[in-house]
Amino acid sequence: MNTISTLHRQAASANSASTGTAPAWRFDHVNVSMGDSHALRALFEGVMELQPGFRPPFPFPGLWLYAGDQAVVHAVNDANLSAQTGELRFGHIAFRSEQPASQVMARLHSSKLSFKVARVPEDNIAQIFVLLPGGLVVELDVPDDIPAEKGHRYSATQAAPGAGDF
Repeated sequence: MNTISTLHRQAASANSASTGTAPAWRFDHVNVSMGDSHALRALFEGVMELQPGFRPPFPFPGLWLYAGDQAVVHAVNDANLSAQTGELRFGHIAFRSEQPASQVMARLHSSKLSFKVARVPEDNIAQIFVLLPGGLVVELDVPDDIPAEKGHRYSATQAAPGAGDF
């Protein structure tokens, strides 16, 4: 194990030990848009040995790649990207927590950060997309305990909100 990995593990362990609890947030996935899956699959399946697997019934086409039982790459087909080259574009990074959506949204309202809420089809997960200065979008996946409200609606041509949707 290299020195940097050892330091990261020690810092994470010390952080958890000081609070006495597991971290409130954990990495969930990265999202990319793709013109065609051949470049994406060459790296993530061919080199990294991730495996395609279950994907909820979103109304737009895509592919989820798994490391064990965790879908770590969510890819969305995008007709605006070159299928010939397999062009890819970064979408967002996602984290997951067991904190209820209402608590997370209350903190977001206090923070004055822009966000949009969507829901995973046929699941009880609220997806809270937060726009950070500079255009980075962060998705926060949490148990859905909020009433249905206006928010992001998935369609055959609209996947997750991007920086231009806020």
